[in-house]
Amino acid sequence: MNKEIKLLKFFGLSDYEYRVYLNLLDKPDGETIDTIISTYNIPSSKLNNVIGRLVDKGLVNVKRNRMEANDPKSFLSRIVDEKRRETESAFQEIFQKASTLESILEPIFFEKRLGIKPEELLETIEDLSEMTARTSKIINEANNEIFIFSEKFDWYEDIEEDFKKALSRGVKAKILMLIIDQYTRKRARGLKELGAEVKHCVEKWYPVRGTMVDEDELIFVIWATKKDIPRPIHYKPHYTKNIGLIRIFSDAFKKRWEEALPFK
Repeated sequence: MNKEIKLLKFFGLSDYEYRVYLNLLDKPDGETIDTIISTYNIPSSKLNNVIGRLVDKGLVNVKRNRMEANDPKSFLSRIVDEKRRETESAFQEIFQKASTLESILEPIFFEKRLGIKPEELLETIEDLSEMTARTSKIINEANNEIFIFSEKFDWYEDIEEDFKKALSRGVKAKILMLIIDQYTRKRARGLKELGAEVKHCVEKWYPVRGTMVDEDELIFVIWATKKDIPRPIHYKPHYTKNIGLIRIFSDAFKKRWEEALPFK
């Protein structure tokens, strides 16, 4: 079997189809359909199917009662594009199923080996909007103290109501931020008038913001920074009640708090 026949069959052409196409390649003016039928003894029951498939695949062009071969490059490009779409669709389905299966099996794997569920270490939060809602929730449930670290604390209005209620219950609040301009000075002044302790961080600001309540719950987001982008981009926020992770953030907060300058 010639190499071109093997390849045409590889791309799904039947015996009748590849024979017709290879014959038409040698006929610049094409051939009549009657001649093709008589040459290859194509049964009438299969004729329409053979011609239809050749036309659909882009191998031939039918003009009145004549068939002409199309440029091989055009129909092969079409086949390659179709196969690529099929492959991408199949890959997407495989990827989605693999992700679903991973989300089911991985918690079992780690829970049995670490004795703790992954979500008890770190729970991913969808976006900053959900992070704000969860922050309000844990502030509303605070019993003793709230630690907030935020460069400008420009999201204060989103949690203002629950924050004020917490202070009215006697919960202590410590806010660590950068107080460097009119906006942040006004923000710090308003927080201090409510009864919160506010300090200016003297260290270079870490690209992070978050809230810790009673050293029992922590919610935070870390920004990724690059020199060649005008604004940093943030990773997904996270929430945890894991003692070890909270201790790391608590120690870092307290160290920076001790070194910070009280707002006057």
